[in-house]
Amino acid sequence: MNANTCTMPVTIPLHRPLWQRWTEAAREHFSRLRTTRAASAEEMDLQAAIELNDATLRDIGAPEWLQAEAAARREVDSLALRAARADLAGGGVRWYG
Repeated sequence: MNANTCTMPVTIPLHRPLWQRWTEAAREHFSRLRTTRAASAEEMDLQAAIELNDATLRDIGAPEWLQAEAAARREVDSLALRAARADLAGGGVRWYG
């Protein structure tokens, strides 16, 4: 063989070094954590807005769907409260078996 064409065998790494895998895993973890926190903060903001009354929601220019969601939630709370009061007053139907 010619000395110019002969090369030494090159090792091919089959996996990345441990420190690189740990660094990538930490980066992915913190990225997921940031995304989760942003989503939960947005959900908390939405829940806080739903708790506002109709006049306040109109004043701040909230979208119609948010105003409707808040009104529906207040209606459900009102019905549940009325049902609980009726049950305490003895107006509920009880079945004894």
